[in-house]
Amino acid sequence: MDPALLTGLSAAQFAALLSLMAVGAFTPGPNTTIAAVTGANFGLRATLPHCVGVAFGFASILALCAAGIGALVLASPALALLVHAAGVLYLLWLALKLARSAVLSDKQVLRPLSMWQSAVLQYANIKAWMLALATAASYMAGAQSPVHRAVLVCAVFGVFGFVSNGVYGVIGAALRQWLQVGHRIRWFNRAMGLALALTALWIALAGRPTLH
Repeated sequence: MDPALLTGLSAAQFAALLSLMAVGAFTPGPNTTIAAVTGANFGLRATLPHCVGVAFGFASILALCAAGIGALVLASPALALLVHAAGVLYLLWLALKLARSAVLSDKQVLRPLSMWQSAVLQYANIKAWMLALATAASYMAGAQSPVHRAVLVCAVFGVFGFVSNGVYGVIGAALRQWLQVGHRIRWFNRAMGLALALTALWIALAGRPTLH
């Protein structure tokens, strides 16, 4: 059976969706930074819960937006501001812990995120809500088979979220041996912590909700 009969997406629309996901998922950001850092400090296997958490968290946000709940979140300035502030503060906290870690596999300072921690991190990212809401409006609204369309789009988001973070985890894990020399891991973690902090500040300034 032609997938378009079930999803209502033409080949061009599906290609556009894949392009959107490729750009959004593989562009460096908080999730990919965490994946690379986890891979470098604890190995590739330790990144898998984070990859699953990102995939599940964002796909579930997209499903909520398709159901109309995302619009309610963003329509409430106080709730949107709370989500925004929580996400920024959590990223800054992670950046501080990362900058303090000076040796490989130092779980006394830095621990790999669990699946649920990574999933919750997606919920605390107001940018994720805005992207999911825009995607739901572009690719789910008015679908003849809304359930099939939602399953398809959520699956695409989940797969890209898992694969993109996995790729960054592989890159980080490949650096483990090189980082064992001297104080390289200390400077690597400090640099990545600074990058994560700057990302958090950019999110705080670029996507700040306002109370009216």
